[in-house]
Amino acid sequence: MTTIPKKFCFILMPFDNDFDDIYKLGIKQSCIDAGAYCERVDEQIFNESILERIYNQISKADIVIADMTGRNSNVFYEVGYAHALGKTTILLTKNSEDIPFDLKHYPHIIYNNKITQLKEELTAYRADFVEGSL
Repeated sequence: MTTIPKKFCFILMPFDNDFDDIYKLGIKQSCIDAGAYCERVDEQIFNESILERIYNQISKADIVIADMTGRNSNVFYEVGYAHALGKTTILLTKNSEDIPFDLKHYPHIIYNNKITQLKEELTAYRADFVEGSL
């Protein structure tokens, strides 16, 4: 029996109820299906400021998954921080126009508000990452 830890996915997305199903049914479930551990900062208990916690979790993450839908400035800032640290990042969006030109070369999924499409495509990305091919 091996005790290899699961890969850690840290999720960046707007704190908005409109994203709850996308997170729970699409993103989190795809990570579980691919054999990874996944969390958003609002699921964690911590003592430091929320920004310090986000920095900490981005630095510890094996992969960062960010929903760019709506061009949320906080998510863009956090993705920039992840890129500066050289973190593997997968961008998600409902609408292709939410990913600006200079980020289009990063792995991204346009899910057109279809959670099953998101889950299937993200599970494939995540499985490749867990196996080490991403």
